[in-house]
Formats: sequence, structure tokens, C-alpha cells
Amino acid sequence: MPSALILIADGTEEIEFVTPYDVLIRAGFQVTSVGINLKSQYATCTRNVKIIPDTTDLPSEPTTDILILPGGGPGAATFVASNSVQHLVRAYRDAGKHTAFICAGTTALVASVKGAGKTEGLESTKMVRVTSHPSVKKEIEDAGWDYADESERVVINGKVITSRGPGTAMEFALTIVEVLVGKEKRQEVAGPMLSPEVVKA
Repeated sequence: MPSALILIADGTEEIEFVTPYDVLIRAGFQVTSVGINLKSQYATCTRNVKIIPDTTDLPSEPTTDILILPGGGPGAATFVASNSVQHLVRAYRDAGKHTAFICAGTTALVASVKGAGKTEGLESTKMVRVTSHPSVKKEIEDAGWDYADESERVVINGKVITSRGPGTAMEFALTIVEVLVGKEKRQEVAGPMLSPEVVKA
């Protein structure tokens, strides 16, 4: 069974958390959510939706096939500031695992590389081609990253998947399904949900 770890913090964007969590469950994944530095037992998201994570115990090494970081400015800032989250992002990349970031969550990827040092050859030291929410585009470009054309709603570069924002969360989630378990499973999941990619005029 494929597996995913998805992080959540106060100020995480609800749609970007719930959509991949839901879609991956539909695709047969074992999904675990981890709350990061929460002020309560639940995360208070950007629109004040409250979500109780599965756990607040963040592993120090990869435990799943993919690590997913949603956006939302304040939530992403928590991921950037957390040494434990930064370590885990680097650990997933160095272990050859998939990582996925959406919206401002991409800034946590950028920060993880900045904090990785100069150890030659490690995946965690490598910049890749990415996208994000437009509000953090300049920050990412100024850090020297290859920023994809804004027409690209989901970008895959090696084992790193990035996407743009709440409106691309479904494509982001379905892309994760396709990358990890195949196009047939993506279509199987997208159909009953009446995803735009399968709805005919």
C-alpha cells in the first residue's frame, strides 16, 4: 500500500491540506497527518477551519513514500522555521523519496536547500525547477531557483512535485497519485469525483 505523510500547522491553507489527504485516501494510500507546533490539539487554518491531525509526532527519518507540505503563508512560515521539518525534507530527498509542495509550501523546499550546506552530491543540496503561489515567486527566484512558466499548474522535476495554489490542489493531488501508482489509478479516482479533467462538455 502506498503511503503519504502530510504536514499541517496553524495557518495552513485548508484546501491544500484536505484535497490531497482525501484524494490519496481514495487512491488507496495510507495517509498520516502531522501537526507542527500547534497552539491547541487542532490546527486553525487560514479560513479558521479547525483540523485535528492524526499525530503531532514528527518522524526524524522517512516513514512513507512521499512527504507533502501544503501552503498558506503562516503555515508555510512554520515549516520554514522548524528545524525538524527542514531536516525531514532533506532526509526524504536524500533517501530518494518523493516530496511535494503547493503554494507557499514551496518556500520550505527552498529553505531546506539553503540549510543543507555544501555536501557534494546529496539530493537535499540541489535546486530543481519549481512553481508556487505568485506571492512567493520573487522570493524563490531571488534564491536562484528555476521557476516554471506560470501556465504550468503542476511541475514535476525528478522526485519533487510542486503546484500553485488552492485552485490547483485537485490537479496536484491527482498528479501525486499518477506519479506514485500510475495513470490508470489517477483516472479511476478522478472519474467518480467528476474532476474537470474527465467531465465532458
